[in-house]
Amino acid sequence: MFGNLKDSLASTAAKKLLEGKIERYGRIVELRLRSKAKMIYLEVMLTGEASPVCVDIGKYRVTAGGPDGKYLLIIEEVTASREWLQMALRDFLVGQPIPVPGMALIALGGVDGDAGA
Repeated sequence: MFGNLKDSLASTAAKKLLEGKIERYGRIVELRLRSKAKMIYLEVMLTGEASPVCVDIGKYRVTAGGPDGKYLLIIEEVTASREWLQMALRDFLVGQPIPVPGMALIALGGVDGDAGA
């Protein structure tokens, strides 16, 4: 139960954080984080689109050792509701390290391999 509450709060916080970064392109309709399963679901209404675009990150991991001691988010599996987007995400996002702030570690489920996570 605590995990579900934590994920719900983290999802809300992540949605607020990301909204400002994508407002030029559209708005986030839904963001669901499942930290224990290492999954993220994102639904975005893009400007000019008739229906939302869905992105399902089926598996991610978090590692230490980024530049300046930062943590890295690495997406391992992704699907999207638009074929062109799914191909682009697989080509340019899957396997690419994305620096994340330390405060995001709890929301993402901690560093993989960290027994305290």
